[in-house]
Amino acid sequence: MRFSSTVHPFKLQASLFMQSDFDFFSPRPLTAWTDAMTLEYRDFVSAPLLPDDLIYNLSEREKSDIEDLLSELVSQFDSVESSEAAFACELMAARLPQNLLGLLKLIASGEVPCGYLVVRGFDIDDAAIGPSPQHWDQPWDNRPYLREEFFQLLLSSAVGGVFGWRTQENGRFLRHIVPIESVKDEQLGGSSATTLMWHTEEAFHRGRADFFTLMCYRNREKATTNISCIDDFDLPPETVDILRQPRFIILPDKSHTPVENESEQWKLNADAFKLIQQMIDDSQPVPLIYGRRDMPMMCVDQAFVSALDGDDEADAALNAMHAELDRVSVSLHLEPGEIVLLDNLRVAHGRSIYKPDYGPKHRWMRRVNIANGRRVNFDLRDRENIRVML
Repeated sequence: MRFSSTVHPFKLQASLFMQSDFDFFSPRPLTAWTDAMTLEYRDFVSAPLLPDDLIYNLSEREKSDIEDLLSELVSQFDSVESSEAAFACELMAARLPQNLLGLLKLIASGEVPCGYLVVRGFDIDDAAIGPSPQHWDQPWDNRPYLREEFFQLLLSSAVGGVFGWRTQENGRFLRHIVPIESVKDEQLGGSSATTLMWHTEEAFHRGRADFFTLMCYRNREKATTNISCIDDFDLPPETVDILRQPRFIILPDKSHTPVENESEQWKLNADAFKLIQQMIDDSQPVPLIYGRRDMPMMCVDQAFVSALDGDDEADAALNAMHAELDRVSVSLHLEPGEIVLLDNLRVAHGRSIYKPDYGPKHRWMRRVNIANGRRVNFDLRDRENIRVML
């Protein structure tokens, strides 16, 4: 969304769509949504806030209803890491509180475009979930925090189908993102001593996620998730034209390599990484901006992208894009229990430097990839009503 009246986030009221004169499912311009919202002033960390920030605060009734759903799931499954559990969440997502479900569905379809949405109000018992993992290589049945895992999986499933990568933790749906001292200076989720540079998840791969969620279990170090949305870019048309041309190479990041997938839980053979190696050995040029001019999308991985050799014009455009990502960036400090849904086709993200103590209470995040394929043919849809094909 683009709002000119304020740079502060919006708080969706619990009764927003209960109003008798507000037809939740009726097509309407975005101004109708903003008119029904009230402002909540909130200080984030060290950076301005995007005009399209949305914060959904769960009501007590909604939290109670969600707990009932989680109790059902926890009683049926010992782990979230199965197709059966994922399918159960897809079915049960339809029973989420209507206001929350409706907003998630509208974002997923593109009818209410926003770069990200924070869902706040879910309670985490810090003692019950146990110590923070010291590494991403954890067992797949996690009874102490199974409730928290299903909460993230349930909300993610309202947006699309969750999935994992065979070359990234053997297809795990819910990745652990924790500080690992041995990679503290790397461009990996386990780093901490270096800024995690701008990227969209799996920018190198055409099967990359449409959306993904990050859920905070612990963050006492106050690390920030940095976010930049393509909607806020103000690049010259000639620069955008270059970025829309296949003049750039994006290589696979290190998390998809054999050395970063050595595990005590499983063993992957070299065949699993054949496609990744092919992408490294025979990388094909791609555009960094694509899609409709009025609804552009992007893929970027600052640490692993370059212009084609000798293409100074493309290199200058790439540098301009990176500078623009810096210029429009915002910082989001997540607290335990908060989930942020990010649009992986319109938002690049990174992370600040922070100082973990590598102890039982250090930073602990979880990530879930989501595919929904709803925007594959956006260029053929009507601008005023995306449910109408041209």
